[in-house]
Amino acid sequence: MSFWESGKRIMGKPTIGIDIGTANISIYSDTEQMIFHEPTVLAYDTKKNKVLEIGHEAKDLAEKTPGSIAVISPLQGGIIVDFDMTLRLIKKVESRVSATTGKRFKQMNLVVSLLPGATNIERQAIGDILFSLGVRSLYFIEGSLAATIGAGLPFEKPMANVVVDIGAGKITTSLVSYGGIVTSATVRKAGNELDREIAQLVRNKYNVLIGLESAEKVKWQLRCDMHNDSEMIEIEGRDLVTGFPITIEVASSEFQAGVDEFLNRVLSVVQTTLENSPPELSGNIRASGLTLTGGGALLSGLSEWLNSKVSVPIHVSKAPFEAVALGTSMAMQHIDRLINIEKVTPR
Repeated sequence: MSFWESGKRIMGKPTIGIDIGTANISIYSDTEQMIFHEPTVLAYDTKKNKVLEIGHEAKDLAEKTPGSIAVISPLQGGIIVDFDMTLRLIKKVESRVSATTGKRFKQMNLVVSLLPGATNIERQAIGDILFSLGVRSLYFIEGSLAATIGAGLPFEKPMANVVVDIGAGKITTSLVSYGGIVTSATVRKAGNELDREIAQLVRNKYNVLIGLESAEKVKWQLRCDMHNDSEMIEIEGRDLVTGFPITIEVASSEFQAGVDEFLNRVLSVVQTTLENSPPELSGNIRASGLTLTGGGALLSGLSEWLNSKVSVPIHVSKAPFEAVALGTSMAMQHIDRLINIEKVTPR
């Protein structure tokens, strides 16, 4: 089936939804088909001033390349920290999308998700990049609203939809009602911060150097409550004393402190949002609970742990990784019922 078959046309153009996350870039068509989902990473040859790889191929090169080749993650905490590298990355992404769909960005409506409360500078950075590629139809939508749509929640009704979006660079909790965000809270330390804490513990305690990709693999073997856990995790790295490759075994419980910090960050934004929620919606929240989206939603035991802290039902979205991008691609179909979406024009 064509990516555009049966899709609703806005101004005669198909629409794609783009979620430019710290860890991954996800793009969906307006027919709810995934077009692109790869790491927000590029491999860059500093001598030749050339992008060699992007996405999975670039991530696989991390810590395996000569000094002249840098593997770069141009977003941190959900914001662009390297404008030039982000521009180069998005250009390559557009080429991939064009090869898949037969259309350039300028031939489509683009709906891009942003953090709630994103600054004008952050908005301008994304806009400048896309307008430089000839984009003529660009909309911004707040990511939590997009996640609510993508998770299949009744965002347009005057009732409480609380979404907890746990990504690599940020954790955001938002209360969505009647097509808009009522209140929201964000912390810009999330899954990537836990990866760094895992790598730091292994280095400090065992004199073993591991990369962030290896630390991420360890993370997905952890659970929320490991205080009495005797399970051993095998970790490969480099011995900082001998310089040789080494494999060690570490008890999962040794990572509990880092996991606890991560959990406390999640709880903090949830509590802030619930405390700032209108009392008229409290009954809705107690009945409908919270919906978890983002990759961090898949941390083992998270929904049970969070339920024990806030005493409301906890649900995990059917496709937590894709909820924001999927909702972003669907937004134009509901534009008349959305508050937190805006058309963007070049400066």
